[in-house]
Amino acid sequence: MVNLENKTAKGIQTQLHIMEVAIGLFKKHGYDNVSVDRIVKESKTSKGSFYQHFPSKSSIFMNRFMELDERYIKIYEELKPQYPTAIERLEAFCYEVLHCIEEDMGKELMRVIYSAAIISNEHTFFTNEDRKLYIILREIIEDGIKDNSIKNIESTYIFYKILVQSILGAIYFWGLQLDNNKLEYLGRPLIKQLIMSIR
Repeated sequence: MVNLENKTAKGIQTQLHIMEVAIGLFKKHGYDNVSVDRIVKESKTSKGSFYQHFPSKSSIFMNRFMELDERYIKIYEELKPQYPTAIERLEAFCYEVLHCIEEDMGKELMRVIYSAAIISNEHTFFTNEDRKLYIILREIIEDGIKDNSIKNIESTYIFYKILVQSILGAIYFWGLQLDNNKLEYLGRPLIKQLIMSIR
């Protein structure tokens, strides 16, 4: 049993190592200029080991976003008792999402991810409606309709789509900027205006 646990821990460590090396290479050389062979060589692993942990090169991004989604769940659970109404939770949560993206992913990596997502059809994490992030957003909106703090929306789904498009747009706009402005600073007026429109 101990050996199995050690093997599992070693497997997780290898996966994280490959992911960090790959992301470093993507940042430095661009997603399309980095092959699986290059990742294997730079991470000092084998091709078999790579494919044991990642079905494809693009799945590295998916894993990173899945990790981030787990963090969003914890953040939302911490926010719930702090804000009595759903609309307050929605605003606070959106700010936290922007903060996490900058802190955990960074501008350079988000530029790489956006570029790769536009070029390749493999990237579905931005449009996957079953992502935990998107489930949380829909849950908050539904709670807002129930507690009457969210009004003037056509439907949960339509407003959720508007919100997601706004967040993705803020990230894209931030990625285009050549300054050191924080993502949350750039996105805050947009989120605030959206929240004002549904009060």
